[in-house]
Amino acid sequence: MSGRHTTELVIFIVLFALVSAMGFVAARWRRPTTMRSLDEWGLGGRRFGSWVTWFLVGGDVYTAYTFVAVPALVFGAGAAGFYAAPYTIVVYPLVFLVLIRLWSVSHVHGFVTPADFVRARFGSSTLALLVAITGIVATMPYIALQLVGVQATLEAMGVEGHWPLIIAFAILAAFTYQSGLRAPALIAFVKYVLIYAVILVAIFYIPHKLGGWSHIFDSAQAKFDKTPRRPTASC
Repeated sequence: MSGRHTTELVIFIVLFALVSAMGFVAARWRRPTTMRSLDEWGLGGRRFGSWVTWFLVGGDVYTAYTFVAVPALVFGAGAAGFYAAPYTIVVYPLVFLVLIRLWSVSHVHGFVTPADFVRARFGSSTLALLVAITGIVATMPYIALQLVGVQATLEAMGVEGHWPLIIAFAILAAFTYQSGLRAPALIAFVKYVLIYAVILVAIFYIPHKLGGWSHIFDSAQAKFDKTPRRPTASC
């Protein structure tokens, strides 16, 4: 680990400490009489409202997948990485149209998980179990992707090995266990501030340091022109 990463490490450690502290403190945010309820732990007691939920959903969508995995795929594989654009276009109508009805029914009947909805709607515990298992299995690769993104970030700062990642994951698991959904909901506010900071830096500061947008695109075009073209397969 060289000295040139000192500034990055200091910023990372400060932000990590801040987010971790907020994760543990979140258990007292809109504190219920007890957290020994899946409704309180997993849904924040259904008392977040539209404003907090908006931040929470945004924090779930714009993650290491958005800022690390997709750009890396575009850089490494080219246009194949642009699948994320139509994927997002398809997802948003589902989230804001179809799932609104699912939410309203679940709110009235007190459902917590999709499996609860399926069991009540179709009267089948087997189908509900399959839905629950599918949700868990489908989440595993996404969690793995987040961990890969964290590890790539640590390696970019000169931090090698698996122990920093294990420690970070253990702290994440600890405050999630203690605070439930309140932890990511509260942390989402910090995440949004950082996202907008990154956007402003990417739009204004970085182009200024690199000589302006024209110079950036001219350099990219020159690099593209020098790149050997792959022969296209004939039909």
